[in-house]
Amino acid sequence: MFLKNISISQFKSHNSTKIELEQGVNCVTGKNGAGKTNVLDAIYCLLNGKSYFQITDSLCILLGESYFLLKGAVQNEKELTQLMVSFQTGKRKSIKINDESVTKLADYFGRYPCVVIAPDDVEIINGESEQRRRFFDYMLSVVDSDYLKHLSAYNKVLESRNKTLKVFLENDNFDAILLDFYDTKLELHGSYLFNVRQQSTAIFETYFNEAYSEIATSTEVPVFKFISKLHESDFKEGFSKTQSKDRILGRTSFGTHRDDWSFELNTMPLKKTGSQGQIKSFLIALKLAMYNFIYEKRNVKPLLLLDDIFEKIDSSRMQQLVQIISKPKMGQVIITDTNKERVEEYFKGRREVIFFEIG
Repeated sequence: MFLKNISISQFKSHNSTKIELEQGVNCVTGKNGAGKTNVLDAIYCLLNGKSYFQITDSLCILLGESYFLLKGAVQNEKELTQLMVSFQTGKRKSIKINDESVTKLADYFGRYPCVVIAPDDVEIINGESEQRRRFFDYMLSVVDSDYLKHLSAYNKVLESRNKTLKVFLENDNFDAILLDFYDTKLELHGSYLFNVRQQSTAIFETYFNEAYSEIATSTEVPVFKFISKLHESDFKEGFSKTQSKDRILGRTSFGTHRDDWSFELNTMPLKKTGSQGQIKSFLIALKLAMYNFIYEKRNVKPLLLLDDIFEKIDSSRMQQLVQIISKPKMGQVIITDTNKERVEEYFKGRREVIFFEIG
């Protein structure tokens, strides 16, 4: 699978931009502020139905306009597929495949997988647990459509339970039967999420270790662990233990929405003791492991989108990453960079690069 072209209209900083892409390595060049990152986000949005960098669709509309429109064509071994994603202020988002409307984002999301490596992705390591759940939830949703359905259902029930707890707190009342109804629903969907996360973490770790050994030049031993209160209590016991606390706080304090992953190097917490170089190596290894995990599970090569990554890593890691990207098994790669000559030099003799300049 690869993206043959994309037409970007009124998306973020782009009024009208069209790009023809090749199956191998593509590089979008331009000065800082030219909109290179926005091209990558437009590609991600076209293929997933939502922005990688923005939660709200309205923030993706060019300033002063009322809508954005993305069109493109995806080629696989058998056919060419036309895609369209658009959003207009005050209306529902429109997604089409070969002019046929897709009614639910869940039916589209992850169908054309992408793996993004961007500077702000260090928050997967340095940030809160939500960032790490988002990383694993995307990967697991791409390879398991049932996972996405259970995740969506769980989040909707969780929202309703939290609203109910706030009402109880504000009105100083309580309905145990209603809360038990929500708890049963959360257990149904949360059990599926927990089991998939636990089983997949062990498999993912093998991909991660392989990727890390390629990126890092040291003998450090990386480890990551899946952390969940469900290792200690099942849902019924957990909800029972935290019910009093939930009534005081007005929110749900037990469940898979509290799951996390810890990252370590040589038994030490990475976010507290790791250097910038170690954190970047760990991050790149996580993303490459995601790429390989999706490829093996789906038998589809995801698009690899690299946003100004060559400006953020040292020469040694850059060389290792270019070597990995240049392998025959890699699919389409789209890079943004301010320096065309630098990209040409690193890929020289390894893989041809097609350039597109903006700004």
